[in-house]
Parts: sequence; C-alpha cells; structure tokens
Amino acid sequence: MEQLFTDAPERASDAANRPLDRSARASVTALAQALDVFDPSAARRAALRAHLVDRIAVAAGSPIQDRVDAITGALLAEIGILLTHVRPVGTVDIVPDPASAVLSSNMLKSLPGLGGCANAVRHQYERWDGSGGPHALRGPDIPLSARLLSLAATLVGHPSAGAAPNWTARRRRVDELLGTALDPDLGAAAALELESGDPLTGELDLGEVLGGLDRFVPTERNSPVEALVSIGAAIRAADNMTDVLTVIADQAKRALSASFISIGRLDHEERSLDILVNTGTAGERFPGDESHREDDRPGLERLLGGQGFVRSTDESRADDPGTISLHRRGLRSEAAWPIIIGDSVWGVVWATTVADVGLLDHDDLSTLRLVATHVAAAVSQAERIAEFEELALRDPLTGLGNRRVLEQQLAQIFGRSPIDRQDVALIMCDVDGLKAVNDTDGHAAGDDLLVHAARSLATAAGPVEGSTVCRIGGDEFCVILDGGGMLSAEPVAQGAQELFAATGPGRSLSCGIAFATHDISSPGQLLRAADETQYEEKRRRKGLPRPEDLPSMAERRRARRGA
Repeated sequence: MEQLFTDAPERASDAANRPLDRSARASVTALAQALDVFDPSAARRAALRAHLVDRIAVAAGSPIQDRVDAITGALLAEIGILLTHVRPVGTVDIVPDPASAVLSSNMLKSLPGLGGCANAVRHQYERWDGSGGPHALRGPDIPLSARLLSLAATLVGHPSAGAAPNWTARRRRVDELLGTALDPDLGAAAALELESGDPLTGELDLGEVLGGLDRFVPTERNSPVEALVSIGAAIRAADNMTDVLTVIADQAKRALSASFISIGRLDHEERSLDILVNTGTAGERFPGDESHREDDRPGLERLLGGQGFVRSTDESRADDPGTISLHRRGLRSEAAWPIIIGDSVWGVVWATTVADVGLLDHDDLSTLRLVATHVAAAVSQAERIAEFEELALRDPLTGLGNRRVLEQQLAQIFGRSPIDRQDVALIMCDVDGLKAVNDTDGHAAGDDLLVHAARSLATAAGPVEGSTVCRIGGDEFCVILDGGGMLSAEPVAQGAQELFAATGPGRSLSCGIAFATHDISSPGQLLRAADETQYEEKRRRKGLPRPEDLPSMAERRRARRGA
C-alpha cells in the first residue's frame, strides 16, 4: 500500500477552511497514543478503521467535514476503555455497547474541536433500521460520520491478537447487514472501492495514520497550550515511564516544530547526560548507551546548575563553543531546559532543529520549560506509583510476592494455549506446626519460622528460570515453575524441605505438586490439585489412611450389623 490516506480532490472552500484545528489534532494524537499504550490491539483496530473510513468516504463523495469526523471517530471509537479500564472482549464482533459510546462521546465533546468526532463515536451503534442505540435513529437521520464509522468497524471486526482480519468473512458480514444495520449506499460505494483500489492490509502503523491527519490541519505550528493539553491527556493514561516520556517527546517535537527532541537523565557524579528517549531519529527512540558530556554538548554544566538556554548559528557568535557544536552536528538551533524535581535537577529536555527547519527562540524556551514541568510531574507520579505497587505486590514479612502476584502469574500462564503451559508446575507448601509455635513461643517465633521458610523456598527455586515464590497467607506458600516444571518441581520441593529442616530442630514443610496438564483448564483447578496433593502428603507423613482407603458409610453400617 503506497499511502495511508486518500488523495481526494478538495473543493476550494475545503482547502481554505481545513476542518481539523490544531488543538483537536493534538488531542486526537495524544488520546490515540494513550490507547496504543493501554491496549495495542485496540490501537491497531483503530488504525485499520481510520484507513477504511477514509477510502469509503472518498469513494462515496462524502463532505470533507464528515470525512474528518469519521476518521477521528474511527481512531477514538474505543477510547472509553481508558476511562473504564475494561478491554472489549470477543473474536468476531465487538458487542455493541451504546453506554460506552456515550461515555466516550462525552469525554471527546469536552475537548476543543472534537464535537464532530464525539458525534460519530456517540452514534456508532445506531442501526439503519432504527433498532440500535443510544437514540434509535433511523436511516439518513444517523450522522454520516457515524454511518461511515459503523461500516468500517464491521469490516475490521475484532481479529485475534496479532492476526489480520479475515477480509472475505468481514465483507460477507457487511453484505448481511446492509439495509438493516448498515447504510446500503455506503456499502455499495465501499464494495466498489475495495474491488478497484489498493488491496486491504492487516498491518498499519498508528503513527503514520496519525501523520495523515496533517492534510486536514492548518499548517501553523501548534501552540504551547495545545501541546500541553495533549501531553496531559496522554500521560494520565500511560502505563509506564518509557511510554510517558515518548508521548511527551512526540508532542513537544510537534509543538515546537523541532527536528529532534531528547529527554535525558543527568548523572551529577559523572557530570553527564544519559539519553532515555530520542524522537526524530529512525530506530533510535530508546538509545541504550547514548551519553553526553560538556565537551560534546556545550551548556550541560549550565543545565546541571538548573538554568536553560537557547542558541542558533544565526544569532550566536561564530567562535562560541555552542555555535561550533551546532555546525559540527549539522544543526541550526537548539534549546534545553532542566527537569527539576524537588530541589535537584533530575534531567533535561533538549530540542534541536536542522539547517532547513525554523529557528528555536526564547518563546520556544518558555514552551520547553512547561514541557520539563510535565516531565517532572510524570516522573514524580511514576515513582510514587512504583512505591505503592511494590507495597501492593509484596508480603511485608517475607518480602515474597503475595497472592496478587500469584493470581497475576497464573492468569498469564492460563492465557496461553494448553500445549504452551504443559510444563508448568505449582508447588503448594505450608509450615508444619506454626500454630503450636505461635501459642507456646509467641508470634515473634512464628514470624521467624515463616521468614526461614520463605528463604528456603526462594533459595531452592532460585536457580530455576521462570520461578516465582509467593506467600499467599498464614503459613501457606506457593512456588510457580513456569517452564521445566516436570523435571524441577520435585527437586525444588525436596530442596526447600531440606533447607528449612536445617534452620532449626523439628522444622518441616508439607509440599504438594501439581502440573498444568491438558485436563487442568484454570488457575483454580491447578491450585486445588496442588492442595489435594499436599493434603495427601500430610496424611501419609502422619501415618493416616487416605480417604479413598477408608470404608464407606454403607460398609461401616454392614460391619456393625454383622457384629
């Protein structure tokens, strides 16, 4: 496919009054990137929908405003998952959810310039025959942008993760819905376009699709306020620090019309800058070993002292080290501002332009200062969240993972196919006699017992790749061996028992082992199987008969009658 958006002729009035303003463009980009961070599959569907909407709209001769509203609506049709944190499920069609569409629409409507996009999202589940929602609109009363979105969404469907849509099946599904759920005239235009145009694809890059929006936007540079609105919207939805910094760098680059934006962490002892994110250079968004000092980045000492700067080859002295550095690097201008957290300089936001691009000036330095403030807030928030998550996932006494870690690991394992989890083992252990120790020697002695048990299990399981040890409550521990469980489970359990026994007289662990074989279909079944094996082990060690070896109630009655 040679291009992502169609080069349709525009009427003179359309060209003079482009229908997507810069603020709306920034918001669409930020929200779509946030969606990509939270749910890459949803973002991939969004890119496909937007591409198809554009092709169908052009083929049908749709007005450019409806076309743009439908494209932006297609990109943000599933934006409600950022509000609810509930990902849509299904493999063929997403179950229509008008309530979610209204929620998404209300959020989009509050953003400048996205009223038409909000309208498309709000009515995406209306049906041509009037049986849809949320307002049961019928036929042409449904906004054209929503009809375009509905048709493209049906074509894309809800393919399996990593797989391309089954286009043949999807076209058949569209044919079935024409005149009932879908606009028959748009369906006819879509059929002609898809038969005569470029072949459909299952892979589109979201960044390129977002870049295609530029044709609908006035060519002036984004304002700082617009950039900061988009940055703020995205960082609130991003899941990790790298994603946050990437979004900020991308939006800062667009706001400043810069060639490159780098965000780096300052090393005060080494007096150097380690680059974390670098936008504008293909293949080097996350450079692993890029580091700079004052001799190759003049001005770094100034930044370490908490002061920013801006300079250019046009305005700075020719013999200035900074000007010489710009010439050497083939740049025309650069601006930098320190990222200050608390009382110390954490890092730097650095913007540059090449020779044939505009000049960075003191107004841009002010924008960069605001961007640095966003980075500081995001880093501080991420550090606080990391601390809380660490507390939430760790057992405070032993330092092991807690039940939540166990549940997350098992959910991930059982998200795979049965053949890919058959070598997974679960070892369920508990500390024998903990209650008696607590009652006679006190809870401090019991805690010491638990700590030694945790260390023994961690030491025994440590050499096994993919092992996770958790304390799930009281005297109970679990070890997950994700891979190699068939060979490693027994030695790990035995090794833990021997290590724990060596920590003090009379100490012992009861362990039960279960494997995620094909007949085990859920985490609960695996836990129950390990628990039953552990129970049998306890009875065996106490010399008690197994439940199946005990006489049944009927047999006991017959024995009493015979007596």
